[in-house]
Amino acid sequence: MSPTSYHQFFRTATGHTPYGYQCRLACGPGADPDRPDTLRDGATCESRLINIPTGLGKTEAVTLAWLWNRVHLGSNQWPRRLVYCLPMRTLAEQTRKKVEGWLVRHDLLWDGEPSTHPGRVGVHLLMGGEDAGEWDLHPEESAILIGTQDMLLSRALNRGYGMSRYRWPMHFGLLNNDCLWVMDETQLMGVGVETSAQLDGFRDRLRLPTFGNCPTWWMSATLESSRLATVDHPEPETGWQTVTLSGAERAAGRPHELITAQKPISSATAKLSAATQAGYAKTMAELARGRHQPGTLTLVVVNSVARAREIYEALTKGKSPLYPPEKVALIHSRFRPPDRRRHEELLWGADDRIVIATQAVEAGVDISARLLITELAPWASLVQRIGRCNRRADLPDAEVLWVDIQAGEETDALALPYTAWELAEARTALKKLDQASPEVLCGVVVPERPVIRPVIRRRDLVDLFDTTPDLCGQDLDISRYVRDGEDNDAQFFWREIAEGQTPTSSEPDPVRAELCRVGMRDAAKFLKSEKTRAWRWNPLEEIWELAGAPRPGAVYLVAAASGGYHEALGWTGDSKHRPTPCPPPAAGESEAYAADSAVFAHAWQTLAEHTRKVVAQVSALAALVNEPPLTTALSQAAAWHDLGKAHEEFQKMLQGGERGREGELWAKSARRSGRCARRGFRHELASALAWLLAGPPDATERDLIAYLIAAHHGKVRLSIRSLPGESGNPAEPDALFARGVWQGDKLPSAALDGFTTPEIALDLSFMQMGEGPHGPSWLARSVALRDRLGPFRLAYLETLLRAADARASRSLPA
Repeated sequence: MSPTSYHQFFRTATGHTPYGYQCRLACGPGADPDRPDTLRDGATCESRLINIPTGLGKTEAVTLAWLWNRVHLGSNQWPRRLVYCLPMRTLAEQTRKKVEGWLVRHDLLWDGEPSTHPGRVGVHLLMGGEDAGEWDLHPEESAILIGTQDMLLSRALNRGYGMSRYRWPMHFGLLNNDCLWVMDETQLMGVGVETSAQLDGFRDRLRLPTFGNCPTWWMSATLESSRLATVDHPEPETGWQTVTLSGAERAAGRPHELITAQKPISSATAKLSAATQAGYAKTMAELARGRHQPGTLTLVVVNSVARAREIYEALTKGKSPLYPPEKVALIHSRFRPPDRRRHEELLWGADDRIVIATQAVEAGVDISARLLITELAPWASLVQRIGRCNRRADLPDAEVLWVDIQAGEETDALALPYTAWELAEARTALKKLDQASPEVLCGVVVPERPVIRPVIRRRDLVDLFDTTPDLCGQDLDISRYVRDGEDNDAQFFWREIAEGQTPTSSEPDPVRAELCRVGMRDAAKFLKSEKTRAWRWNPLEEIWELAGAPRPGAVYLVAAASGGYHEALGWTGDSKHRPTPCPPPAAGESEAYAADSAVFAHAWQTLAEHTRKVVAQVSALAALVNEPPLTTALSQAAAWHDLGKAHEEFQKMLQGGERGREGELWAKSARRSGRCARRGFRHELASALAWLLAGPPDATERDLIAYLIAAHHGKVRLSIRSLPGESGNPAEPDALFARGVWQGDKLPSAALDGFTTPEIALDLSFMQMGEGPHGPSWLARSVALRDRLGPFRLAYLETLLRAADARASRSLPA
């Protein structure tokens, strides 16, 4: 039976009744959980700050508010995609499990089958190595996208970490249109807060317009709201819209119980200083073992991965370990997923256990420790760590111990990744406390030292629209807008590569199970070592190049013999620790600019038949735009998008010399693979040129149609230039050439979707600067189009055509 009130809806999903603030978020400011008549309608969806103490269900509040309004009530004012952005990978996987459980209880979870998708909600974890479910091919469906700030913000800036560069524009388009962004645990996000605020300011119909509503919610118990006031995102005259607990919630009921949960706090005898550093790990291990009570959870949180590993080993190593290794877990962000999973199973368990962790458990992790031992950290971090102790207000003997770090100079390495000033301010506040309930902590004010962070500007965002590398093969670096300098990561994976050998071009791309995040400082030190053999894939040259200096977000293949990783400890950087590589994909190869794997579809399909299918798919998706000139442009682009496949060289590749195929123009081949004889040949460039030369002269949005045709594989965008090492027609050495297309190439007459094109001689004069025989250059047309429609809307339009094309291709028989 369909729930008639949000009270019923929430209880079905979670098993308990909603708090007042959860009702107000979903049903509007007048919603009262004690009055069912106020819980039947929805609320407006606008950018806001959600300032709620830890442990009071912020994740379920925002997710179920979106689900109630968007899916249950069918409100189009609420965006069709919920983007849940978290600071850490551990939180992302936990959040997915929770969300899927709520959807299952409402029978709304999409099972991955296309036939069951309508009306259901897909939950997709956006991580490096893979994106389950190909969510970007279903832009019309409601979806929940969960990921870390690295993966989500990089995609929102059109430079997606850990994914194919040729799909960057799709994610850029989908994450900046018709989305509700939720930035959770913002106190851990550094510059990600300012970047999210700027993006919220850009996604304004008067600046860089979007399709559909695209607000942002920032959630934290400790965020300094002044950080949201950036140059393009000023604070409104009436202040930020803010959701907080009401006076009644603070005074009575379950919220009152949780925010007044008793947590006696005191200073531990252990201390970290230059004098105690050598024996510190053993001291901490003995402290945890001595104060631990069997049958409970003891959580030890330290500030660095190295110290966490050392304490873990001090507890578990040797013939007579301090505590049984099977009851001790190590949690940090430098694990491959399968290895981390074994530790997390113990973390989420209910039995006797000691967990040694870093900031990876600092926020959002739904555990409740009887004993918390934490190193001194900045105040906002301490508040979150303390939130993991007696989280459910059911442990009468809970306690918190804090371990002082006696850092001397401001740059003392013992204080890293923080500063001695931050630790000193937190120490002053802690010395005044003997209780650490959320209510007490909310009353403590600790000043934050002003930090000058880079702020992405409108011009920067517009420049990122073009994903074409520069002449040196480099991309614009966005890392300074994603994480603070020391927090950026690269990703490593290990394969068996024989000594003296280089990976071949057939080496498959990594899957998520293989990838391990590594901090930039550690990555640089490891890659610089003479003992390290590591490579990075070059999709243009289609070779594995020596790694060189690491770049944030980049993915590197490391020979297993070079070491650096231990299954039980995670990343160590020690060449003696040689991991067993995870099983690589059974088939596949690394992405390449010249690859056209989608055309080798195990079945023959004519150009006319494929075109008809794509036009039909586009017609179904065009309604999302709801602007007739643009929907017409999408349909015309779909009709012409693959005409370039009629090129003689492309047909040779598809047919592969097979007899009996010469009399037809093909779009799909039953062959397993093939390569065009011309280096880097892009059929979509030939298609776009053909449209500009022979498309109906009275067509509206002529340049938009040309751009959509050219961009439908993400490999031809704002500029057209020859590839490095590419050569043209040897018979005409002075003739223009680019992307495998030569000046004067002819496309034969072709039947498409209800019409037939004439023979067309291709003219590459569009690649030259200034006015040409056919009007403005390609660059001038593309830039004018980008600036007129805005980068968000233009990327969304190209995504619709790409999704339609991919879906039509997937309809072929296997």
